[in-house]
Amino acid sequence: MRLNPIAIFILLCGAMTLAIANYAWRRQITNGARQFALFMFPMAVYILAYSMELASPDLKAMLFWSKVQYFGILTFPTLFLVFCFQYTGRENWLTRRNFVLLFLLPAALFAVKLFDDKLHLIYTSAQVDSGGPIPLLSFTRGPLYWVVAIYNLLIVTLGNLLLWQKRRFASSLYRQQTTIMLAAAAIIYLVYLVYLVGIEPLPSLEHLDWNPFIYTLWGVAISFAIFRYRLFDLAPVARDALIEMLDDGVVVLDGQSRVVDANPQAQKIFGWTRPPVGESAEKVMDHWIDPAALQGTDSATKKEVALTRQGAAVYYEVTISPFMGQQGRRMGSLIVVHDISQRKEIEKELHELSLVDELTGLTNRRGFKMLATQLISMSNRMELNAVLFYLDLDRLKWINDQLGHATGDQALIDMGNILKNTFRSSDIIARFGGDEFVILAIESSENSGENLIRRLQAQLDAYNAAPVRSFQLSFSIGLTRYECNHPRSLDTLLQDADQAMYAHKQARV
Repeated sequence: MRLNPIAIFILLCGAMTLAIANYAWRRQITNGARQFALFMFPMAVYILAYSMELASPDLKAMLFWSKVQYFGILTFPTLFLVFCFQYTGRENWLTRRNFVLLFLLPAALFAVKLFDDKLHLIYTSAQVDSGGPIPLLSFTRGPLYWVVAIYNLLIVTLGNLLLWQKRRFASSLYRQQTTIMLAAAAIIYLVYLVYLVGIEPLPSLEHLDWNPFIYTLWGVAISFAIFRYRLFDLAPVARDALIEMLDDGVVVLDGQSRVVDANPQAQKIFGWTRPPVGESAEKVMDHWIDPAALQGTDSATKKEVALTRQGAAVYYEVTISPFMGQQGRRMGSLIVVHDISQRKEIEKELHELSLVDELTGLTNRRGFKMLATQLISMSNRMELNAVLFYLDLDRLKWINDQLGHATGDQALIDMGNILKNTFRSSDIIARFGGDEFVILAIESSENSGENLIRRLQAQLDAYNAAPVRSFQLSFSIGLTRYECNHPRSLDTLLQDADQAMYAHKQARV
């Protein structure tokens, strides 16, 4: 090997491309990053192999590295098209049959390249040009050389057309992403034109291939668009995190409150044949959402929607949660539509069985024990853990004495509403008596007891921040965990949580 400044520079370009591919591969838990990494790896192979060609001492070594380059040259355009299929929501086109057809011609051309020393179909002849500052491979283009060039150009163009079509109907966030990708791709066409018509920017480097420089710029631009604008952290990550077969309807909005994605259940609920990507949520979701909930708030909002379908009442709970950027700017929204018809039916039966607290509308002590026993049995069957909260509303006696019992009742009602907004519809929330509340919830990594307490405190702080309050709400709280591997009775759980709450209250005195 005879390294020279140009070979070293291209080697650095290849290393940069490889680093980008490796970074994307390590983030492959996010949707699309894997396809992007697979597209960048063969590009890195091409660029690194060309740097080795430039540093080769003789024709034989140059031709060897030329063959290695062709693995990347014939692979990365097709993988770029695969990436574009995924990015533009056309994954269904990538059937096994179509995937094989896409790589059929590249595989055949690569086989020809491996034996081109005898076939002379890509390079009719080749020699070393030592007339410039560094030795360069000089060759006469064979008939299949043009097939390779035209095929690659067509494949890259098809991918860019898919990006352009997405840009036309996308929101501003996605238009910025695709604009960067397409602007970088435009340079490729310029270099292709210059290279194929034989124009030499530097006559002393007549046979230098400029494509490695341009492809590096192109890859960097795409990676910038992806990771700077968080392509893999917005709509696609929501689809990965929320299973395609989820029973709840899930709709993802961008920062302009336009539909970016929707799972099949959402399409069924809203009667869509396909996600109305690019459409305003206020337009396509009509009375389902409150437009104010899509604006600057950083907390989730909930709304119940009642419909009549096929003569029966159907109830949905619509939860709108924001995606917040690093600077606190809202990047989009996640809308989850949960069918609560069964819960509504149970609530009706509970009312009929006098298992509901009349003041707050929460389950009362009797109803809690009945439902909590069922939830614990379910957690044992499904090997899930649960967490029990015991909450005491502070200063209720002072509110009753100083502001009146009507105000005290309102404080209890407000506390009940705060609990409803904090916990999930599947959690059991009860007024246990007087100023005491209990909540039993299935625990997960995202729904741990500590996280729920922080969420509850945030809801309470927002409530207390209202300027017209005649009183402030606060609470003492204790929690205990139910572990399915170490079952305990409901009465023991209540006793332990009550003691933890009392300890919390004493510590605050």
